[in-house]
Amino acid sequence: MPRIKLAHWYGDKAPGDEIDVDDVQLKALRRDGMVAEVVGESGDALQPGSTEATNATAEPEPVLTKEQWQDAGGETPPQGRKRR
Repeated sequence: MPRIKLAHWYGDKAPGDEIDVDDVQLKALRRDGMVAEVVGESGDALQPGSTEATNATAEPEPVLTKEQWQDAGGETPPQGRKRR
């Protein structure tokens, strides 16, 4: 069962308090921005291949300049979506 530190008031619990939550509560509290940090987790919370484990170890994709894009064989870099 994960143990979290609260970022905001949750019921009668003050910010900074540590509480035990189940996986469903943890997901909901993260969605609502109530989790300051996860202090302790059960062993199955960050399994290899899970989204959180992948995001924690992922490297950002390199951003190519216009010149680098053309050197790589592209004519012009792709443009973003056009606004209407």
